[in-house]
Amino acid sequence: MAFPIIGGSQSGGYLIDNSIRFNDGDSARLSATQLSGSTTTWTFSCWLKRSEIGQQNSIFTVGSSNTNDFLMYFSGTADTIDIIVRNSSTINGRLNTNAVFRDASAWYHIVFTYDSTNATSSERMRLYINGERVTSFSTETYPSLNQISVVNNSSYTMHISSIRGGADYFDGYMAEINHIDGQALSPTDFGEFDSDSGIWKPIRYSGSYGTNGFYLDFENSGSLGADQSGNGNNWTPTNLASTDQTTDTPTNNFCTLNPLSNAMGGTLSEGNLQIVSNGSDKHCFSTFGLTSGKWYFEVKDISQGGQFKVFALTDADHNDTTPGTNHCHIIFSTGATSTSGTVNSNAGAMTTGDILAVAINLDDGEVYFTKNGNIDTGLTAQATGISISGRKRDFRISAFESSGTSTTAGFNFGNPSFSISSGNTDDNGYGNFEYAPPSGYLALCTQNLATELSPTIDDGSQYFDTLLYTGDGTTRDITGMNFKPDLLWVKRRSSTLHHRLWDTTRGAGYQLYSSLTNAEAYDITAMSSFLSDGFSIPSGSLNNTTSETYVAWHWKASGGSTSSNTSGSITSTVQANPTAGFSIVTYTGTGSAGTVGHGLGVVPDMVIVKNRSSSVDWGVQMANTLGFTNALRLNLTDAYGGANGFGWWNDTAPTSTTVSIGTRSEVNTNGNNYVMYCFNNVEGYSKFGKYTGNGSTDGPFVYTGFRPAWVMVRRTDTTADWHIDDATRNTFNPTDARLDPNSAGAESSSIIMHDFTSNGFKTRTTSADWNGSGGTFIYMAFAENPFVTSGAVPVTAR
Repeated sequence: MAFPIIGGSQSGGYLIDNSIRFNDGDSARLSATQLSGSTTTWTFSCWLKRSEIGQQNSIFTVGSSNTNDFLMYFSGTADTIDIIVRNSSTINGRLNTNAVFRDASAWYHIVFTYDSTNATSSERMRLYINGERVTSFSTETYPSLNQISVVNNSSYTMHISSIRGGADYFDGYMAEINHIDGQALSPTDFGEFDSDSGIWKPIRYSGSYGTNGFYLDFENSGSLGADQSGNGNNWTPTNLASTDQTTDTPTNNFCTLNPLSNAMGGTLSEGNLQIVSNGSDKHCFSTFGLTSGKWYFEVKDISQGGQFKVFALTDADHNDTTPGTNHCHIIFSTGATSTSGTVNSNAGAMTTGDILAVAINLDDGEVYFTKNGNIDTGLTAQATGISISGRKRDFRISAFESSGTSTTAGFNFGNPSFSISSGNTDDNGYGNFEYAPPSGYLALCTQNLATELSPTIDDGSQYFDTLLYTGDGTTRDITGMNFKPDLLWVKRRSSTLHHRLWDTTRGAGYQLYSSLTNAEAYDITAMSSFLSDGFSIPSGSLNNTTSETYVAWHWKASGGSTSSNTSGSITSTVQANPTAGFSIVTYTGTGSAGTVGHGLGVVPDMVIVKNRSSSVDWGVQMANTLGFTNALRLNLTDAYGGANGFGWWNDTAPTSTTVSIGTRSEVNTNGNNYVMYCFNNVEGYSKFGKYTGNGSTDGPFVYTGFRPAWVMVRRTDTTADWHIDDATRNTFNPTDARLDPNSAGAESSSIIMHDFTSNGFKTRTTSADWNGSGGTFIYMAFAENPFVTSGAVPVTAR
């Protein structure tokens, strides 16, 4: 999506040093007595990172009973934000969002403004998330003119992390809490959109606070409730210790275990850094994925029962119960280390209180484990041979319980939840460890991740985007795109009409239909020209029928500039954008098995091909995911592996220069013209892979390493439709507006599909098409933003 451009880059921006960690099991909270201020006009702002999902978590509340109170909280299993203003047992104002907030891997910014003096009713309560106003509510009640609140009333106590000081405690992290007495402010007083990526990020509030205003920055671990506004409105901590001051902040997000990727079902606590396993033979994965670099973390044995394992690495081929093709782990009870099933050396059995040090070297395929000591990487690695097969993989760290009774383990990715006696940092000065990380090995935080992963695309909307428009029946230009749409895919949403695809290599008017086998048709009345920021539609076009709604997905190649490619045995015409991992390839078939140059410079992860001259099926190859001996068909629902898929790719894997094709009419009839769209994984921008369904609304979490803008899913082991959801038609979670590339049908919202998160997507349906138990699913995804940009700006939670 496109963002307004305000502010500068992270390197010269405002950095937040500390946050506070609340563990709801400790009944941890802050409270303060109010001074008398404005009860009709005030603003509350805070950054927070959730740890517990599906439970009622308080943010900011005032009052001691439900007679007169103010409540702002996450509402139980619904995971919405609910805000209530109540006086004399009457609810005078209430906003309960339709959006759910279930992303535990990144930070949210919340701004709430109460201004009952405003003449416009709907302006008297305003809620903003990550700089954007929330406008969709299941309950929407606004206070009457000049209605007082209990906020800034000295008769009532303020609470952070509890409702009325005694229940529904917050679980997670909070930072940069500002309360402004007497002013109705906007999000831009506390944050700005990054100029490079469009990501919302914090700025320092520089205005006045009013009598009862306060600012909590948690810089003093010995006085976590200290007010830094100058008012001296200090808060009293309850069940909070100095170890609850953390360096996990909105400007340097640290790795934790991910409750959305907790197939083990283990109990998470302490900011998702402690887990109690339950012997379920499944993983709980980390929030970070790693593809290169050297990394360090520690794990403390708090109590041990079963055969608990720490996976230093498990790759993208994993599922919940097996470690995948490439993995490396250690067993607590024996100290034995294993690489991809082969037992290596022994680091020594863990006992209560022991700390395991882990060093991961993805650049050289080495992993080191050491108990209660510094790791010497000059020694032979205790586990070696983590092959990445010449390609980047999304390795993740995980906890795994394989048998027996539960184990409690504390993870320290540089932001410990348990006390340590030393305080070592990595070479960049990040992290807080018991033992010194080896030279060059880094803590798992976004400041380090940005340098090591070096994403090349900070704003995905510069290479892929989604545009919505409503038809008016006239000749018109559809504009507002960030680039010339080299691949343009248009679908009517409000009623039946086939999907239509154009590209700048084949030219305006030359359309194909993903939902049909039809040969290419020239129809200048459908789409007449490509523009630098859109496309033109003539009067009467079916793509512009009055009052009908449409979506236009579009990709950037090289602005229509093509070149001849002789890398293969069949000469092709290629328009390639290696930065975005996308090329448009056209060629003429020879009828003999051969190869076609694609121009990407790396092995393509997805290939989509269509015979332009004949009425035959579309072909889809995902060689790195499904293999290259068969094909899926974009226009049909049949399973992968049937006889209709044989022979497409000449049973030969694609290479960094060519795609192999057989003699089938779908790919290589003599004299027929073809178009091939080729894609490869690009760090932080695009991802092509697979997952295994579990048949639950708590479905599999798919790590992409970015906040998705667009996802296409297809079940491959049985008959199923293709499905697309995107973040433009689905402006908040959960997503339910879908379109099916193999169907002319109108947009449907009959099934909840996903939560899009800061680092992937979570399946939220039991539907067999997205999440059938044991089913195999492939996906194609493009980003709004990477998990962290090249300038070290962490993406916000969704």
